[in-house]
Amino acid sequence: MGDVYDNSNIGLHTSSGLRGPIFPFSDFSTASKAVVSFLHQLTEFELCAVTRIDENEFLFLSVNESAYKIKPGDSLPLDGTLCGRVLEGKCPRFVGSTSNCVEADALSQIGLDLGVKAHIGIPLVLADKSVFGTICAINPDPVPDLTALQVGAIELAARMLSTILSLELQSLDQRRSYERAKMESESDELTSLLNRRGWDRALREEDILCSQYGFSASVMVIDLDNLKIVNDTQGHKAGDDLIRKAAEIIEQTCRADDVVARTGGDEFAVLTKGISQEGLRAFARRIRIALMVAGVSASVGTGTRNVAKSLADAWTEADEAMYVSKRSKFPS
Repeated sequence: MGDVYDNSNIGLHTSSGLRGPIFPFSDFSTASKAVVSFLHQLTEFELCAVTRIDENEFLFLSVNESAYKIKPGDSLPLDGTLCGRVLEGKCPRFVGSTSNCVEADALSQIGLDLGVKAHIGIPLVLADKSVFGTICAINPDPVPDLTALQVGAIELAARMLSTILSLELQSLDQRRSYERAKMESESDELTSLLNRRGWDRALREEDILCSQYGFSASVMVIDLDNLKIVNDTQGHKAGDDLIRKAAEIIEQTCRADDVVARTGGDEFAVLTKGISQEGLRAFARRIRIALMVAGVSASVGTGTRNVAKSLADAWTEADEAMYVSKRSKFPS
């Protein structure tokens, strides 16, 4: 797609006399930037953005420069935003003056003292009817009511952006299926799980997707406690049987779209997506208990990706947490 022209820098006042083709957007991210620019020029609201909603977090994906000083990757608690109220049906999508529709304590300060006096919030709805995020805008002063033409243009932009996103995510699912098949060639011979090479690639690719779409992802590291003892006292065949048993239990306990790998002799790793911290802790407990019931002792650690931390960093964090757990069992 290197020859695709980025239309995001084309303003509303482009001359109709200019010649040449109008190319499609290369991806959802580029289209989002164009929508933000369009909304800012159409309404003159101080801040315009495309956002993603992840549990109770309101994550900014594309945003214009403004006095609010919000940047892509910044987030807010959803219940502290007017878009959250829109999604709950407690606030209209187009608000020229917030004092007319919401109580004072619902006004979002966005970390500054400017306040919010006017607001636009349009949900981005996917093909399966789930809400991905919003097109939103805020202004520190009340504004006149938008015209019917403006409202129609904004709603049309939201529907078109939702369509681009839905098609791109469908393509992403197909690509993930292909990649999953490709990963089979990077499998561990003993367990049929991903090997270290396959794990490294899965981690890199998921990290890119997290950056593009604001997805959340976490890593779990599981290290068997007694493999050396089994190898030394019962032989390597018994050790291999123990590794295969642990691999089977871990894979059965994981969800279908989790990525499971054997990253070392007695170490396994799990990449899991879209899970809360509470859910991650419960997931780790299920793994430990399932192994324990089968007579396999293991130490488990977890780490989570965020804006400032890659999945590779999350893996390191999980590895360190696993060793803390192991040292608590076997103090030196």
